Amino acid sequence: MCRYPGHRSWRLKSGLQKLWYDRPVRTQLLVAVGLINLVAAFAAVAVSILNTRTATRVEIEASLEIAQRFVSSTVKDLAAQGKLDELDDELPLELKHLRHVRIFFMDTTGQLAVVSPQPDPGSVQQRAPSWFAALVRPKLPGPAVRVVAADHANPIVIVGEPADEIAEAWQDLYSLAIVWLLLDVIVLGVLYVVLGRVLDPLASLFKGMLRLEDGHYATRLETPKVKELAAITNRFNTLAEALDVAREENTGLYRQLIAVQEEERREIANELHDEAGPCLFGITANASSIQTIAGQTGGQRSDEIRHRVGEILGIVERLKLMNRALLKKLRPGFHGRVGLAELIDELIVGFERRHPGTHIFYSAGRLAKSYGEPIDLTIYRSIQESITNAIGHGKATKITIDLVEESGHRRNGAKRQHAVLLLGVIDNGKGINPSTRPGFGLTTLTERVKSLGGSCVIDSELDKGTTVRIEIPVQREKAERPKKKLELVGGMP
Repeated sequence: MCRYPGHRSWRLKSGLQKLWYDRPVRTQLLVAVGLINLVAAFAAVAVSILNTRTATRVEIEASLEIAQRFVSSTVKDLAAQGKLDELDDELPLELKHLRHVRIFFMDTTGQLAVVSPQPDPGSVQQRAPSWFAALVRPKLPGPAVRVVAADHANPIVIVGEPADEIAEAWQDLYSLAIVWLLLDVIVLGVLYVVLGRVLDPLASLFKGMLRLEDGHYATRLETPKVKELAAITNRFNTLAEALDVAREENTGLYRQLIAVQEEERREIANELHDEAGPCLFGITANASSIQTIAGQTGGQRSDEIRHRVGEILGIVERLKLMNRALLKKLRPGFHGRVGLAELIDELIVGFERRHPGTHIFYSAGRLAKSYGEPIDLTIYRSIQESITNAIGHGKATKITIDLVEESGHRRNGAKRQHAVLLLGVIDNGKGINPSTRPGFGLTTLTERVKSLGGSCVIDSELDKGTTVRIEIPVQREKAERPKKKLELVGGMP
């Protein structure tokens, strides 16, 4: 038993949501039309019952009046002819076919004998159900029994009998109900087909929205024949085209930005290599020379000089290590000279050395030595950013990296347009809070991958880690770039 009104209201709303609002629009419309037809049918039955009750009452009253007059007139005619005794044997022909009445003879003992109409064993008459008869049977304002007395003859009793009228009314209503049921089934069937034709463009529009959400801006919808839906579809196609153009422009701008960034990294790396490296080497050489001279002079001051020179050499050595680490971060390798696998191995070894509490498991499938500087750097930066986030933000202790090149055939048998590089980075860290906005690093990673025509999916769950899956095509068209093929949704090939 529910004690809280709020909980009861919530359960009611939840049940209503499941029973009605979660149903397709076609089902809701068909149910609504069916309910309207059912209510109309009940109203028609109610009106028919009221009309039948009134008509039956009028018919019974008229039949009783006519039967009484016919019987009285017949009795008088027979009495005038002296044939009144013949009335006991057989009724005249005009009294045998009176409707909605029963005629009885009362004998001397008071027993009634049916004389009209006589039951016909060969006829089968459909009787109305008891519930319908109870609803339709009228209440007569006067007596339903009329008695006609004749001198020297037994009385004649006339009783109103609405069963025939009720049976006829039931037969009519039954026939109409069958016709209504057949028509209702036909109407609902036609509505099902028509609504399907009308609502199919909405289903196509929904699928198109999903494809736009997934980044397939080349999606186009076939224009339906319905005027309103055609206008919506045209707006969708216009929006998709604008998004496609904007995406292309953003991709081009981002490629330029990445190129500028990499060029800046290259220049800074060259400066550090060409300027800072020789300067540090010069400091080391001079400090070593001073240390040698101080050792040759001897004395208390020479020991102090050698100690200070040793500290300088230690500082210089740390600067060299920092310079080399910074060079690797800015410029991990030179295109064509260092393979992608070697760059990744060196990157992972560096992380493990700096973070001994984190275990990184790396597996590589079939890989080429290089896929070009943009792809190599994107894979390198993606692994670097993923490991950095897993250790720095997720506090991960285990990271698994899988990198493999797959051909144009997917595992499910479908075909790709190009071979692809598949990268997966899985950690056991804290995960990403759904309310947290993506940081600059993840945003840059995603845009970098998309600028190469790839896709990046980041799945995370609190306290269960994060998974980064990247797919990059590795066979780019060297000739003139073909026109983009529009993906039509909604029945077009």
